[in-house]
Amino acid sequence: MKKRTVILSAVFTAVSVLISLVFCGFRFGFVFVDHLVFDGFCYCVWALFILNSCFMFAHLRSALTREKLCGKALFAVNCAVTVLSVVASITFLIIGKNDIKNYVYMSFEWLPILAVIYGLVFFIAIFPLCKGLFKKCTAVVAALAIVTAALVHLFPVGGFDFEAAPTVFDTGDSYHVVFATNRDSVGYISYSYGGEDYFVWDTTTGRKDSSTVHSIEVAYEHLDNNSYTIGAVRATEDIAYGGHLGKDITYKVDKFSPCPDDGFNMAIVTDNHDSQVDWSSVGSGAQLCVFLGDISNGLYSYANFVDNLIVPAGKATGGAIPVIYARGNHDHRGSAVKDMLKELDFDEYYYRVRIGNYVFTVLDTGEDKDDGNYEYAGYNDYVSYFAEQTAWAQSLEKETGYNVVIAHSHEPFHGASEPISSILKDLGVGFSINGHQHTEEFVSAQDSVSGIPYYICGHYVNKNDLYYTVMHFENGKIDIVTQNTAGDTINSAEIQLEEVK
Repeated sequence: MKKRTVILSAVFTAVSVLISLVFCGFRFGFVFVDHLVFDGFCYCVWALFILNSCFMFAHLRSALTREKLCGKALFAVNCAVTVLSVVASITFLIIGKNDIKNYVYMSFEWLPILAVIYGLVFFIAIFPLCKGLFKKCTAVVAALAIVTAALVHLFPVGGFDFEAAPTVFDTGDSYHVVFATNRDSVGYISYSYGGEDYFVWDTTTGRKDSSTVHSIEVAYEHLDNNSYTIGAVRATEDIAYGGHLGKDITYKVDKFSPCPDDGFNMAIVTDNHDSQVDWSSVGSGAQLCVFLGDISNGLYSYANFVDNLIVPAGKATGGAIPVIYARGNHDHRGSAVKDMLKELDFDEYYYRVRIGNYVFTVLDTGEDKDDGNYEYAGYNDYVSYFAEQTAWAQSLEKETGYNVVIAHSHEPFHGASEPISSILKDLGVGFSINGHQHTEEFVSAQDSVSGIPYYICGHYVNKNDLYYTVMHFENGKIDIVTQNTAGDTINSAEIQLEEVK
């Protein structure tokens, strides 16, 4: 009877602990449920599961010592809560199966702490009561886990290599060559121009940046039709009066080709939301690549923007053609937003790019709801941000050529005091390239809320498929084809732009 009670208590304790650890990520992923029930609901549920785990440890100790620490009625209640926690977690897992990686990202801060607490409770309250083979095996497993964790921390698995090939972002006045490594390093770019050899480090006010992502600004004329090499030196130790640098790795791009003045293909990716497609096929045949934002459901961690912008853009272009990036509303969400902005190191996220007779105005349409919306928990201040961007747009001069807007959303800035669309019309903008709506369609000026015709360029389908758009620009005419990663046509359209003279 005692053995059966011990086994039952042990099983329910293990399950309750596992579920409370799993729910560490779920509580973030389903925080919207708080606003459907009451504020803090998911946190309360998580706290209940943790408390239940503590009670289950008490039940297990009671079964091992035959002390009546907890009654049968309380044990039954705790078992029922454990079953409920399993059902809730399975339900959340099914609903949010596409966000499993994000749940892991969101758990990084609290999961180790909670796991250590449970470990201490086990070794203080349960381990001394165990006997024989189980006690020996537990001690061996714990020792191996500690040693393994220490070794992995000191000597990370996988060596030192590039995590992302270079991406050459066009920011309107220069290029930013961005790449990533799998370990902290100091990065650089080297090339020859005008008979001189250039060796430029990723620095901040004279100090080399030790990071896994590097952004190095290079003048247009230095990179156009030129070869270049990126490199990184492993940063093994960075201390105040010394430190150590290690292995040096390099990656060469034989030729960087600027976008032709006309007759070019623009590949446009939007709303990829953690998609894991074969990115090498997405930019095939393009001379310019555009990422329209919503790279992930939210920037939960540093790895989010590396995995969903730097890696895809690097694979799609190989650092051989320019890339334009416009932020999506989901790219404004999460604590890692500041990490992405710091590492990309753009001066602004609204700017102008001229290619031949085409003028592309890139806008940051920010969040898509009022600053006071419950989803933002009081962190947003886009009224001020949009006012600054609107003032910038008003300062622009009307330029000759074919004027096009590139922005995540086709709608004017949400909550802005002055409509941006009237300013864009005064600048001669005749077409807008957008995403956000998770569809692919052309909308005429008559049906457009801004009065400017636009095309919505595709979206995430599943982890292995993505609808993206290729636009061919020639003599002011744009031939538009949206396709999947297999090359099947999903939608098509064409538009003739009016030239500003």
